[in-house]
Amino acid sequence: MAAKHILACIDFSEQSKVALSEVGEYARANGSKVTLIHIADPRSFIPPQAVLEPPAATDRQSHEAALASLRDAHLGGIEVELAVVEDHAPARAICDYARDHGVDLIVLGSHGRGGMERWLIGSVAERVVRHADVNVYVVRR
Repeated sequence: MAAKHILACIDFSEQSKVALSEVGEYARANGSKVTLIHIADPRSFIPPQAVLEPPAATDRQSHEAALASLRDAHLGGIEVELAVVEDHAPARAICDYARDHGVDLIVLGSHGRGGMERWLIGSVAERVVRHADVNVYVVRR
């Protein structure tokens, strides 16, 4: 059964762009709607000089612009929504968004971490696979 609503998780890495290409092929073949989602950590560091400088575009605006650019480059002719969610726990935010918005399939890239690095840092993809209520497609290198 083809997914009607795909959640494509974007962290702006090369691997997430590779995954996005596969999302485009699948969505075109099956007439699926796609939501591009980026999880932004709201606890980001603010350098001292930022207080003295005039405000630039917010992180949310820059993330939305970057998502729109990816949409235009990879998902032409497909119904696409953009979502920027602020949360310090990306896997939980992805699973919650999928559950709350009727997503059938979650697609994300794998960074291929292994051994000690994976043990120390963990893997968002692994956590999503374990906790999602829907199918998850992890695109490997």
